Amino acid sequence: MLGRIVIWLGLAVTVLVAACGGDDSDTATEPPATTQAATAGDPERGREIWDTGGDVLSGPCSNCHSLDGSVQLGGRGAPTWQGVSGRAGDRVPGLSAAEYLRESIVDPTAYIVEGYLGRMQSFEFLLSEEDIDSLVAFLLTQ
Repeated sequence: MLGRIVIWLGLAVTVLVAACGGDDSDTATEPPATTQAATAGDPERGREIWDTGGDVLSGPCSNCHSLDGSVQLGGRGAPTWQGVSGRAGDRVPGLSAAEYLRESIVDPTAYIVEGYLGRMQSFEFLLSEEDIDSLVAFLLTQ
């Protein structure tokens, strides 16, 4: 009887260890917390902020940035956001695309894209965390 209990306990421990993914070679990994936070935003709300400034900004993001690759404000505008989701993660070593986009919103002079003057103001105190998450979620679709 004791032998069977030991065997069943051994099997239970083996199943538990396998279910917990104790092996580092497991390819299914949890995304970083910052990616989860950014994707928790509402991309539709982010698009609204982009298009209109939402109910907090005096003007839309599209006054200075484009989504189609064009340069706004007669050539003095800000970088285009066309394809930003594909390059944002490569801009600043150590920052994911979501982290870079968030930083660009709350501290836009932390990294200035080459060829631009870095005139954007911080929106950290104008936008709620939820709105920033939504704007980042929208930009990650571009």
